[in-house]
Formats: sequence, C-alpha cells, structure tokens
Amino acid sequence: MVSFVRGARPRPLRRTATAATMAMAFVALAVLPGAPPAAGQEEPTPHTESEAIEAGKQADTLAAAPEQVIVAPGPVPGGSFVTYRVFATQYQSHDPASVEVAVPDKCAKFAALRNTGALSGQGCPAGYGLDLDYRVVVTLANGRSEVIPVKDVGPWNVDDNYWNSSAAGSPRPRRLFRDLPTGKPEATAAFSEGYNTVTNCKDLDEQPTTRTAGADQFGRCVLNPAGIDLSFEAAKLLGLRSDENAFVNVTFLWEPVTAGSKPALARQNTRYLRQTRTSGPADFSYVYGNPTDLPLMGDWDGNGTKTPGVFRGGTWYLRNSNSSGVADAAFGYGDPTDYPVVGDWNGDGVDTVGVVRGGRWYFRNSNSSGVAEAVWDFGDRGDTPVVGDWNGNGTDTFGVVRRGVWYIANYFDAGVAEQTFGYGNPGDTPVVGDWDDDGYATAGVFRDGQWYITNTLGSGTADVNFHFGDPGDRLVTWD
Repeated sequence: MVSFVRGARPRPLRRTATAATMAMAFVALAVLPGAPPAAGQEEPTPHTESEAIEAGKQADTLAAAPEQVIVAPGPVPGGSFVTYRVFATQYQSHDPASVEVAVPDKCAKFAALRNTGALSGQGCPAGYGLDLDYRVVVTLANGRSEVIPVKDVGPWNVDDNYWNSSAAGSPRPRRLFRDLPTGKPEATAAFSEGYNTVTNCKDLDEQPTTRTAGADQFGRCVLNPAGIDLSFEAAKLLGLRSDENAFVNVTFLWEPVTAGSKPALARQNTRYLRQTRTSGPADFSYVYGNPTDLPLMGDWDGNGTKTPGVFRGGTWYLRNSNSSGVADAAFGYGDPTDYPVVGDWNGDGVDTVGVVRGGRWYFRNSNSSGVAEAVWDFGDRGDTPVVGDWNGNGTDTFGVVRRGVWYIANYFDAGVAEQTFGYGNPGDTPVVGDWDDDGYATAGVFRDGQWYITNTLGSGTADVNFHFGDPGDRLVTWD
C-alpha cells in the first residue's frame, strides 16, 4: 500500500510485472487520518512497457477478427444492469490469492472498500452509496461468466467511469472525458482513435518519449485499450491463461438499467442504442447488416434482451448479441417485398418472425424457414403494421396505424379493431414499447428526431418526449 502525507507527492510503487500485467492504472490508497490524498496524487503505478505494447497487439488482433459476444451476462443478481464490451488485461493483486477486478473509477473502489474518508477527501459524488453492490459480472465470448468484486482502480485512468452517462441528473455522472460515448473507455479511444493526443506523451516511468499519441489523464502514452483489469486469480477462474487478454462484457451491478423499452434506431447499417428515455447521443453503437436491409430487434433466444436482426430480400439474419458480427441464424421466410414484423406470437418468451403482405399477416412460431403457422387479415394495404402485447397477457398481437389513427387487436382473429384512437400526426413514424415496464405495450411516435411516447393505450399528450436521432432514421426499440 502507498500511504500519503499532506503535501507529499506519492512515490510510484512498482509491482512485479508478468506477461499479463499490462500498464494498469493501479492505485492503492491508504488514507492516513486527517490526511486524504490531494486530487491528482493518485497517479497509476507504471509497468513494463513491452508488456503493455504486447497487450495492445493482442487487442488489435482480436478486434480484427469478429467473435461472438454474449451481451446477456451469466448469473446476474437481482435485475438488469448496464453492460459494455471492453478489453480486459490482468494484474497481480496485493493479495495474490484475491479474486477481484480493478475499474478506472477511484470512487467505486473507495465505496467498495467502504472508505468514507477517501470518498469525502477525493470529492466523490454522494451517489456512491455504501449500500450499492460494487461487483461486476465478467462474461467471455464463450458464455463463461463470473461475478467478481471491485477492489482496486485501473487500468490507465482513475476518473473514467465510462459506464455512466454525463447527462445531468445522473447520481454518478461521468467525471472526465464527457465528450466520449457512454460505454467507451478513454483508453480505448486514446489507443484506437488518437483521442486526447498529447505531444511528447510520457512513458510508463513518466519520462518524455518524443511521441505524439493518445494519452491517459496523467499524460502517459496509452499502449493498449483496456477498460478493466482482472486479477490473476479472477482470470484463472474465468479460464483465461496467464498471458491471455480478451474482449469481455462487463455488467456493473451498481448501475441498474432503466426498466422498460428503450430507444434505438438504425441509420444505414449502424444501430444506435440509448439506455434511458432521455435526450442525448447513443450510449453505444455497432454495425450490423447492409445499408439497404430492413432493421428489426427481437428476443431471439428468450434471454430477455432484444438484439438485432435484418430482413434482406426474403431472408432473415438474426444475431443474439448487441454487437457487430455474423448472424447466429439465417433463413428464408417471406417474399422480398413483404413488410417484416417480429413478436412473441405464442407467449413462450421468444420472438419469432412474420410478414405482412397487402393487409394479410403470416406468422411463424420458430425462427426458421417453412410455411406460415397462422394467417390473418388485419388492416389495409398502405397501413403501417405495429406489434405489441396490448393487453398484458404475455402474447404479442397485431395493429396498424393509418394517418395518425391506431387500430389495435388484442386477439388473433380477423375483423374489426378492439381499440381505435388517434395518436400523433399523419406523417409521424409509429413506434411501440412497454415504456414504463408494466407489461402493457403502448404507443409512441417519432417526428424529426423527437420521440413522443405515452404510457396508456389511447389518445392524449405524450407522457415523455425526448430527442434522439435524425429525420429518416429507422426506429427500433430494445430492452
């Protein structure tokens, strides 16, 4: 441990480096009574430069070869939490037997260790309550997953809580690098995009290098894009070799996801997703499909999370994670000019495909080629089809929107709508979601980048409105 006295700059403590110890922004703060470290004194410990460079090479190799990424974590205690895909390196913890992680947020570390003196002395927001669960779920691409406590800070930065939004009102707003998208570590942007470029950035011994490169908050040249550090024992528990670094999904168990449907959109072949129903840029994005594909989102594997799909000339391409990569399922269903729809038609918890052709709906209860298992007539040619669980019975049924008027059916039968109401203007794009997580799908519209959503199925003013996207974007939702 490094003890700080008032007015003294901490002397870096060098840990024993191994092939997996990669330039981590490690800081172990033992706060003396009455002498909390001054802001900026918690500079990360340097490590062997060649090993940090090697980690960067590993990241480049992995990033160039798309892999299946399991976005839905393994065992997640008590609900849904923010998840991001980041590069993970390894480090030797103070206790060599400790299963732990380091994240680049000193306040999360202090709260996890219940160090109220450091929380106060370092100016941490009140949102870092001691009652929160400061653990992460780390999930590998093969689906292996472990719940691991936060006990240290790193890598690279100590004030980059990249999983938090910088939006006003957040209990733990992102403190630095607020212009970066939520979910992108500063080290990743510095390494891959030259973010925070510094002339003559420092090496890991804090000496000038003559290099001009992306730097961390301490002015050091960032040599790999790591967003989390795994202790050697944590990495071993996950099945990683001692020299193996990997892209992983990290679920932050002190950061709950906003309940209910959330806005997403497709622009060309890029998906943009937000984790709150508020104005702002996308929290994360990824490329999937071709620019002319028709985009959809569905819970294809029944794990509770909607992920991307596209309809291309009568062929469906479905993926089970919110990330770029190849389809997990591809099959033909429908004609090239059909309108694709997605829903849980039989209440089994899995979304499957359907198409609408001139007012006739063709449904399948499996994501596979074959003949329709149900065919119903509802709506007219030119209507915009919509799908939702309108009555909260666990099964999605159909509806259409015609010049701002919604026609909703609660059951699969041909005939007149059971609910009819006006919501939005004739030129609006309709969107459906369970916005307040009460089990009932309700209406929304998109107009010139503005979303207007209502928590009741009927006419009236919007309960929530926010700006996200541009005119011409294709709308989807996720949860």
